[in-house]
Amino acid sequence: MLALLRYEAFPELFTNTLRGYRSVLPETVLIQDNWSRIIINGVPAGYSHTNMSVEDEKQNIEIMNRTRINIAVMGQPLNLSIRSTLLLDPQYNLITFESSVYTKAISLQVNGKHIKERQYEITTTIGDTKTSQSIQIPKDALLYSPMHTLALRKLRPGQSIAIKTLDPLSMRSTRIIVKAVKKEQIQHNHNTIEATLLTSTYQGMQLRSWIDKNGTVLRQETPMGWVIENCNSEEALAAISSNTTPPDLAANKSSALLMKLLFSTSFSTTKGEGN
Repeated sequence: MLALLRYEAFPELFTNTLRGYRSVLPETVLIQDNWSRIIINGVPAGYSHTNMSVEDEKQNIEIMNRTRINIAVMGQPLNLSIRSTLLLDPQYNLITFESSVYTKAISLQVNGKHIKERQYEITTTIGDTKTSQSIQIPKDALLYSPMHTLALRKLRPGQSIAIKTLDPLSMRSTRIIVKAVKKEQIQHNHNTIEATLLTSTYQGMQLRSWIDKNGTVLRQETPMGWVIENCNSEEALAAISSNTTPPDLAANKSSALLMKLLFSTSFSTTKGEGN
């Protein structure tokens, strides 16, 4: 019974590590539909929409995210469309995943399909060029999950937890350390709400997030001046209104550095096996 408790029931309580999707998805998965708006240098620049649902026949879990960002780089408009989809079986094992980035000039698409055990076939398509490779994805790695906040909401100030994910450059497993800093009052939708401030550290970069008692991420701030705020669908879609002049990242060196990192990450093809 002790071994079951240690390794199967609540491993994150002993290791401070989330054990893949099993640790973050509830036994009864409810439909989730979340919207956020993206603000860059104080200017609305896009939105993010996440939807989670359960298929009727096989009871597979589908998680989808759609992100739109309208910006300018040295005066030239750049519209980004980013899509991510992953499919889990009823035991929370990853079946397939897809991620794509589209602009007017170039397109990138990455597809992953489970082959056997922890082996996955990865197909990368950049324009008309297609490459394939085989990698191992650890069972406890989270490629993407809007539900990890259900676990993070349990953190108390001073506590921390590790989330295993994949480095998009090397396709190797890596860890994101999330720490609860303090509880504080913040303004959200004209209301004062008590939230827990979390810091997420990844490869030397730190993201600040405010999460309420229900596990909803109300606000996120990056060191590059990007802000992501939870909102309704109307407010999110208004963030890409044609009446708004898109922010120019050339005016912000750190944001320009982020865009350089984004493109170098998205449009690089590497080979390697996950740990």
